[in-house]
Amino acid sequence: MTADPPQASRPTHLTLVPPHRGGGHGLPVATGPARRTVTTAPDPLQAHGGGHAAAVPSPVVSVTPAEPAGEPEAEPPAQPAEPATEPPAQPAGAPASPAEPPARPAEAPASPAEPLAQPAEAASAEPVEAARPSRADSDEWRGIVLVTGTDTEVGKTIATAAMAAAAQAAGLRVAVIKPGQTGIATGMPTDAEVVTRLAGPETVRTLSEFPEPLAPLAAAKVAGLPPLDLFDVVDAIRAEAEKHDLVLVEGAGGLLVPMGVRPSGEAWTFADLATTLGCGMIVVARAGLGTLNHTALTLEALNRRAVPARVILGAWPAEPELVHWANLGELVPHLVGALPAGAGSMDPGVFRRSAPGWLTPALYGVLDNWRVWAEEAG
Repeated sequence: MTADPPQASRPTHLTLVPPHRGGGHGLPVATGPARRTVTTAPDPLQAHGGGHAAAVPSPVVSVTPAEPAGEPEAEPPAQPAEPATEPPAQPAGAPASPAEPPARPAEAPASPAEPLAQPAEAASAEPVEAARPSRADSDEWRGIVLVTGTDTEVGKTIATAAMAAAAQAAGLRVAVIKPGQTGIATGMPTDAEVVTRLAGPETVRTLSEFPEPLAPLAAAKVAGLPPLDLFDVVDAIRAEAEKHDLVLVEGAGGLLVPMGVRPSGEAWTFADLATTLGCGMIVVARAGLGTLNHTALTLEALNRRAVPARVILGAWPAEPELVHWANLGELVPHLVGALPAGAGSMDPGVFRRSAPGWLTPALYGVLDNWRVWAEEAG
């Protein structure tokens, strides 16, 4: 009579979360299939994984149907007893072939059992979003890696130095290339000088310098100097890639800033450089208001060009506000690092020792849990 109440006693703390599509802000990422998560106390990263170790074995209910191969041969459950009777029948050539299919269904139940064990391990690990940045091995970011920003003055140079420092600490030979340095007339330290002081990579090169603090192509025109040639830059980068494990190439401003000209006279951008080289891109973004739109636009432009990309927060404030936590929660699926504000003013020795803690293993760091990081940073 009262059979309904037990059914109504399903755990109310479990909710089925659909695949995350960038938090509703157009961030072009597609995480794994639908899963179950535990809604716990309020947390800035709750809705986006953010390092939660919350894991419920129940996700296997969405996985076990993925083994339909054993279904068509479900009739042989009664046949496992026949293999005992079939050995006498094996001398006959014809029965021997039907005897093999029953052996496979006998193994099939073992394979559906394995998904039950695997989600248990996945449950104890990070959720899909938190694991995704470190899912790819460090090899994903070997070779040539371009570094751009969602805007100017977002921390590209300091982030480049941090990546160089972490990679060198991991034993890699690192080169840093700045295709076009502008603003020489201001007397400020160049990006190459900053990277050399903070990280001290094996090789640091600036291919061209221009006096005015403008986009490289505009600065070249104003100064009457030859603009950057796309294929000269490509050749210089590839030459360093032959001698180094990791070559970090820092752009100027944002992704679509005009950098120079092609042999045809057409302007080229940092996005064009990425597609020509066939390499991945690190996008350095702000942590504050407006960053979701800027980051989404940059990632979408890269996604349309089939350029792999991840995000680093260039300057996480010492006293983060609500907007910073909200943005962090949205960006977690994309993040491979976050630098503290003022990192560029650190003593070089402190900077080099600290850099791995700001980056995930994909960039040779040790940051593997965003929730823990958020608690320590907050």
